[in-house]
Amino acid sequence: MNELTSNNLVNAVWLGFILIGISLFFTAYYFRRQSKRLNSALSRLYELNQNCNQDALDFFDQAWKVLQSVGCERLQANIEWFGERKSVVQGAAVKARLVSKSYLVSREDMRFEMIVYMKRGASQHESVSSLVIKTFLNVLDQDLVLKQAEILTSQKRLERYQLFVQHEIKNIAQFIQLLSEQVKTVDSDENKVKLVNRLYGTLPIMAKRARKTVEHMQQPLSEFYEGHVETIKDLLVDVAQMYGLEVEIKGNVSTNLPKQVLVEVFKNILGNFRDHPSSNKPIQISISQETLTESIKINILSEKVTDDVLMPERMFEPFWTTSESGMGLGLFLSRELLKQVDGKIHFYQNDGTEFGFLIELPGLVTLNDKI
Repeated sequence: MNELTSNNLVNAVWLGFILIGISLFFTAYYFRRQSKRLNSALSRLYELNQNCNQDALDFFDQAWKVLQSVGCERLQANIEWFGERKSVVQGAAVKARLVSKSYLVSREDMRFEMIVYMKRGASQHESVSSLVIKTFLNVLDQDLVLKQAEILTSQKRLERYQLFVQHEIKNIAQFIQLLSEQVKTVDSDENKVKLVNRLYGTLPIMAKRARKTVEHMQQPLSEFYEGHVETIKDLLVDVAQMYGLEVEIKGNVSTNLPKQVLVEVFKNILGNFRDHPSSNKPIQISISQETLTESIKINILSEKVTDDVLMPERMFEPFWTTSESGMGLGLFLSRELLKQVDGKIHFYQNDGTEFGFLIELPGLVTLNDKI
């Protein structure tokens, strides 16, 4: 009887060891699998960021598949990118028993507000999902730091006003290059007469523009912001003629904001319509102001007849451009200049058929009437 009990005890011990061994094996297998899953997800994030050239917007748009693979069910985000706003929703509709967590990644003019929905188990502090999300946020933050450093480095290398002059010199150089190409293609007396007549109207404008650029380079920065009473319509007409653009302008308002600031803003905005022509119809511009103390609104609108994809969130990002000859500074500089005079600028699209810019300027408090 004692021998039987002893054998049962031994068998029970062995069975216990076997169960413990099996349990340890599956535990090790589970952690090994989770570790491989974590390493794979992290590697994919880092590789994706490199493939996106550490561009925060591209990385954010493409990272969802990685987050989804580790248990994230839905991602909602509000993005503010250099003054433009964008809402993003990824994944399925919100279901019951999902846990939501909010995150914020922000650097100056770049801001990501996010809500991530996960299954309850995936939301645990040290789960694979939480670790991958934490890495995703760190990578996104580093991309913003790099973008910020790029801008700061540029600003240290070139003062803001020097950027305006450089941008203007580029435009004058493009005009000279275009003129050179037109001269090469003239093959008849009739075309020569047409070219001379065209130059008769445009060369004085470009010469005046070149003189002003030289004057600006010699002018103290403080004078750039001096204001005199100007009519906005006249400034827009001058810039449109400078670029050879057809415009139809409704309304007119006087302003005592600095003329050079407004001219630079209008040149940078209308320059985009010149560099990226989208319609043969004139550009529609409306100028309005309800009362002298209210803001002046300038709406610049054009039809969209090409298949080019317009990306509102990229419009005011410095050094981002789809033009081979552009620097990606025009709209960014317009926005920065408008900030100096408490103005604003927004890009908008209407059903994919029209697009434009809305400029808001502070109202007058010193003038007695509108023009």
